[in-house]
Amino acid sequence: MLLTAETSALLLIDYQGKLMPMIDGAETVLSRALLLAEAAHLCGVPIWATEQYPQGLGGTAPALVPWIERIFTKTHFNAAAELDLPEALAAWQGRRIILGGCEAHVCLLQTALGLHSLGWPVTVVGDAIGSRRASDKAAALHRLTQAGIPLISAEMAAFEWVQHRDAPAFKPVLAAVKKGAL
Repeated sequence: MLLTAETSALLLIDYQGKLMPMIDGAETVLSRALLLAEAAHLCGVPIWATEQYPQGLGGTAPALVPWIERIFTKTHFNAAAELDLPEALAAWQGRRIILGGCEAHVCLLQTALGLHSLGWPVTVVGDAIGSRRASDKAAALHRLTQAGIPLISAEMAAFEWVQHRDAPAFKPVLAAVKKGAL
């Protein structure tokens, strides 16, 4: 099943200022998240984010903030367990939730599994997630796969949202891909 911009929504999990420097491969993870957010914006995909206890972990990485329409503060690792997020998600009915975030084996994993258990179609962008240790990210990817949650890359999402080279978003998305290539 290919993604479409009309049936996707992007949820960015905890790309926070004090957490990102501790993430293994943080530069790549954030670069992929930026590509994902920019492509989503260019293709009309709604973009929300979460922040886990921002008083301690800081706010969302400043580079992502301009793309985000709404930020939810949370204390549960599973964002789907927060009282306001499931209610707000009603606006996304009929959409597949595309997830990226940190830490892959804690908040990202628990949110993906939580949304999945509530019946939401979920896809995780594997190159836009990170943990402090590579082994924890690998374990999260394995567990997501075992749960039947599809894994894709940021570029896969971007070009599936664009669909063809004549689309108005094609050239700006291609420029974002080239800009973000590491």
